[in-house]
Amino acid sequence: MIPSPDDVPEPVLLIIADISGYTRYMTANAKTLAHSQAIITELVLAIIQQINLPLEVAKLEGDAVFLFCRKQCGSPPWPEARQIIGEKLLAFFRVFSEKVGELSRSTTCSCNACAHIEKLRLKIVVHSGKALFHRVLNFTELAGVDVIIVHRLLKNSVRADQYLLLTDVAGQDLEFAAQVPLVEGAETYDDIGRINTLVFVPGARAAVPAALISLPFAKRFGRSWKLFCKLWFAPFATRPGSFRNVTSSTRAAGRILFALLTALLTPLFLPVGTIFVLIHALKPASHIGHAGDDHDHKPDGSCCNQ
Repeated sequence: MIPSPDDVPEPVLLIIADISGYTRYMTANAKTLAHSQAIITELVLAIIQQINLPLEVAKLEGDAVFLFCRKQCGSPPWPEARQIIGEKLLAFFRVFSEKVGELSRSTTCSCNACAHIEKLRLKIVVHSGKALFHRVLNFTELAGVDVIIVHRLLKNSVRADQYLLLTDVAGQDLEFAAQVPLVEGAETYDDIGRINTLVFVPGARAAVPAALISLPFAKRFGRSWKLFCKLWFAPFATRPGSFRNVTSSTRAAGRILFALLTALLTPLFLPVGTIFVLIHALKPASHIGHAGDDHDHKPDGSCCNQ
């Protein structure tokens, strides 16, 4: 659809929350691919559930969430919104970290994807500029140079697995707590030029909320059982190639064969899986880790001892 001449670009804040970390652990295996997609879906949903005004979801881009905030929307007013968004960006790291920990503790599977859940990381890129809004069927699309820039910034020189990268203009727009250190940097692109940046690198270790330590057996069993079912039936719920950071050379015939095998084994393996989930849920609370110690965590949810 060609934008109308009457359309005028609006001032916006653009955000991409990108999940990465699986690529180097992947094997050309249909089970691993299906499970990795199911796990990333859980993590994407955990982020989306934290999104509310003034932030809106522009679209899901595989294993990334593209967000925006219209500065002139007035609800809430921009001076208040800039504080809310600053807090929300840190909350994304905390929620992501907690979800990674929950999935890692709940799974009974030992495939390559499930064994490396804790290797997953969150990268957030933020840019402030202008975007043109136009409708394509039932979807609202954003276009413009600044939309291109925020996507281009996903390829950068930051030497960290998990980080928050702000352009200097986005850094001026947002307000963060004083304990969040932002390091100056710069990125250069042939067709764009130099872009000054600010980078915050949170801790990578997943923090465990104290509430999870005292979860009753029924809830621990319920979480493990729910995840077990999602992973077991993943071959029927995921589409190959729907995530950028999950790659596989598995042929379509291999995926179909794996789905058929899963269907045939379901009547047998569901009772067996229930036993595994039961044993897993019976593990003592101390198995969860260090979070039972009496200490605080960083704003991003990582361990304060890092």
